[in-house]
Amino acid sequence: MSRMTGPALEEGEMSRLSVANASGGRTQERSRFADGRQHITGPLAETTDELASRLRERAELTPEFWSFSGRSRREGGHGIFAYPAMMVPQLQGALLEDVQAVDPTVSSVFDPFMGSGTVMLESVSRGLSFYGTDVNPLAVLLATVKSNVYDPEQLTHVRQRIAVRVTEDISSKIAVDFTNRDKWFRADVAVDLSKLKRAISAERRRSIRQAFWVALAETIRLVSNSRTSTVKLHSYSSEEILSRQIDTIGTFLRISASQIEQLKDQAEALSQGFNRNPDLTISCTVADARSVPAAKHRATADVLMTSPPYGDNVTTVTYGQHSYLPLQWIDPRDVPGMKGELLENTRSIDSISLGGKLKGSLESAEKLCSKSSAFAQCLDHLRDHPRNAQTRMVAFVRDLDDSMDAILSHLRSDAWMFWTLGERKISGVRVPTVSIVRDLLVARGARHVETLDRKIPGGTKRMAARNASVETMNTESILVMRGPCNADRGSG
Repeated sequence: MSRMTGPALEEGEMSRLSVANASGGRTQERSRFADGRQHITGPLAETTDELASRLRERAELTPEFWSFSGRSRREGGHGIFAYPAMMVPQLQGALLEDVQAVDPTVSSVFDPFMGSGTVMLESVSRGLSFYGTDVNPLAVLLATVKSNVYDPEQLTHVRQRIAVRVTEDISSKIAVDFTNRDKWFRADVAVDLSKLKRAISAERRRSIRQAFWVALAETIRLVSNSRTSTVKLHSYSSEEILSRQIDTIGTFLRISASQIEQLKDQAEALSQGFNRNPDLTISCTVADARSVPAAKHRATADVLMTSPPYGDNVTTVTYGQHSYLPLQWIDPRDVPGMKGELLENTRSIDSISLGGKLKGSLESAEKLCSKSSAFAQCLDHLRDHPRNAQTRMVAFVRDLDDSMDAILSHLRSDAWMFWTLGERKISGVRVPTVSIVRDLLVARGARHVETLDRKIPGGTKRMAARNASVETMNTESILVMRGPCNADRGSG
């Protein structure tokens, strides 16, 4: 792809470009500044201004509207598993409703950092098709389960069958073997989990097994020897492990019963979406956001709605570690995109996430500085700090930048973009992620619409305990952008 070129311009001078909107064939007039920035006029500008106005009006009428304090319950399928740092469903839902109100042509949503599928469920329930990816197979399993319309009566019967099988299972054989298994599970707990694993495996339908694997995953989170106060694997003391009162089977039955109620509400929400749009499609796959999409997914999405990691997983939110123990027990044949190497050690999944590879990252610094003044300023602030601080910051932004072209290639011309972003600190220096992402997108022809700031209400996001108390991890921003026009999109 190449940038739209034209005659040389003096600084501040503008040229007029007439380009076709690929999604509707409408002609929009663009003004291009000498530095490549674009200004949109005509109908496209009207819808952009209307959305910005609606977003601001919500905050003006209710100052803490976007924080959703007290209004962010995990229900309707969103609460089937405590996935780390989940997005607020009601927040994403409100954004989708606003964009649908100003642009009725919107029909599809893309999320390259899908997590457990919050955006998926909110999109589909509003009649929008969805395509999402994540590098974590457990996340894709969760999203897959959330995308299914389950019959609660059938699930109740299956739950009863599982309970009977467990009762009749007199074997004390532990069904899994992996490094440090006995560190993370007491012997009695491992025996009971093995019975549950065999009982779930006996079900014939894959989608049914997947639903109960999610219940087992949540059970494992609660009965393992890893503390639930942090998403990182952190063992209880020996004394605490021995004194804990654990009813593994009872925990599973309680969780699965609650899950069935959630999936009942989920079925109603999904059915509502299919009634609004019988042709909508859902696809949840394991993929790296930096991967070039298959032809069928290129230039197909009207909306990008996503929340990339705060930084490298190891020092922010360890999604991979949080998934490591459940994935050891779930049948890998039922986990989309599961590969054995992802469980070689507790950091395998986190190491393939953004910023997971530090080697050679500083070689990208100069190129990134040319794309983002915010990045350049932050790197300058880190020069007096340990070299590792610079390396970690550059590695993450390098990988995020590498993902941009692949992400944008999924989108139609002038697509709507909603980036939910958090800003962490490295060696006490705030990383201006919002400005950096904005710079990287503008360098590719995107245009800024609005930035919404919100507080993260206490307890609504699961982060590493040492990060949850940091000021910058308790606020977020929603960066609203319009994507590039396909006619003049550059490679950045």
